Amino acid sequence: MPKIKVGDAVIHYHEQGEGEPLLLITGFYGDLYNWKKALPQLSSSYRVITFDNRGSGHTEAPNAGFTMAQMADDAAGLLEALDIERAHVLGWSMGGNVAQELVLRHPEKVANLVLMSTYAVEPNRSRFAIDAMINSVREGASMETFQTMMQTWCSTESFFRGKASVCELGESCDRSVLNGLARQKAALDAFDSRERLHKIAVPTLVIHGDEDIMVPLCFGERLAAGIARSEFEIVRGAGHLLPSKGYVPLVLDFLAKHPIDAMAAEARPPGISERN
Repeated sequence: MPKIKVGDAVIHYHEQGEGEPLLLITGFYGDLYNWKKALPQLSSSYRVITFDNRGSGHTEAPNAGFTMAQMADDAAGLLEALDIERAHVLGWSMGGNVAQELVLRHPEKVANLVLMSTYAVEPNRSRFAIDAMINSVREGASMETFQTMMQTWCSTESFFRGKASVCELGESCDRSVLNGLARQKAALDAFDSRERLHKIAVPTLVIHGDEDIMVPLCFGERLAAGIARSEFEIVRGAGHLLPSKGYVPLVLDFLAKHPIDAMAAEARPPGISERN
């Protein structure tokens, strides 16, 4: 379980593969194990770095609130501690917020950007839904209940087809886990990059599922429209949790076109394509 001191945090991270560095930033309540299905393909071509954001997993941080900017500084500090000058950066959901802050605050660290299932400002409906999920745990619901509620927002109708719904008692949540969730949620609520998107100058790929109800497709479209050097890809039949077979080929194609050691390429005109 490798850990490294970065500022006031001790970051839990993993590395796998060789080649140009690729930093993966996970979403709300997630940890580095969320990437396990994508890692075999990505690490066959890249040195992939995964880590736990402060507020989740095995990363240790002060018992206090934090912002998306601090989470981005954690990511930049991790790259610095690993002697990585520049990296490809991929962020999913809340990790896409962190990735945006990373490129805005530390542009020298980011060669290219991939933003998946994310936005420039949090959807109001999702803000209320996640607050209700957190409050249910405060009021005695188990983490299993929380995870089920989150799954219903992040997966597609077809995912649940034929599955039985089971309601049973579970163990209550560790308070430190709940506190981490609440602090990440506060950082989510405060994030807004709408007036800063024009400052993102690196080649950017925005990927979104067309059945995403946590972050509807229009949020991905607006995000891509605000970034000059962006491409937009739709994964058909996908919800908020994008299947690795839907996004990994898109990511590999994009990164292959934008190697870190190449001279800055001409901006590509934005386009929309589909992948089943």
